[in-house]
Amino acid sequence: MDGPGDRWTRLLGGRLRGWADAEELAHAIHGSIVGAAAMVAAGLHGTLPAVVITVLVTVAVYWAADQYSALLGAAANGVRGSVRVREILRHGRPMLEAAYTPLVVLVVVGLITKDVSTSVLVALIVATLLLGGLGHIAGRRAGATRAGAIGWAAGSAALGAVLILLKLLLH
Repeated sequence: MDGPGDRWTRLLGGRLRGWADAEELAHAIHGSIVGAAAMVAAGLHGTLPAVVITVLVTVAVYWAADQYSALLGAAANGVRGSVRVREILRHGRPMLEAAYTPLVVLVVVGLITKDVSTSVLVALIVATLLLGGLGHIAGRRAGATRAGAIGWAAGSAALGAVLILLKLLLH
């Protein structure tokens, strides 16, 4: 029998198996939201390359700030050493992975359709599905019932839906 979130983990791809703890799952959710929000903003007036660069830079800055603050926090608590640095950076990696998944969709759809607005919309739909899946996994790992986990998924996906609504209202 599958454990909490195992089916969603398989559905969303093998890399989620590496998102083993609550901190990594939180980073993935954060990265998905930041990447999607940057896509909405850049997609208003940008070309496909401009949107891609904006998302890459925005997510990288958020990731670097998050990792730097985690390193400072660890140092303030007396934790030092290269092993701790590697561990902190590894735990933050899901922020990049989750944010860049919809970005790949954006590029592929953009190259096929040559339409930035359509590409952003499709990528936002993928980000919303990813957020829903991550919410479901979080709910199941928290011990929620199947119905409760669906509620967690709906709540997470609602963030993506808000971004899609903003994109549609602004274009």
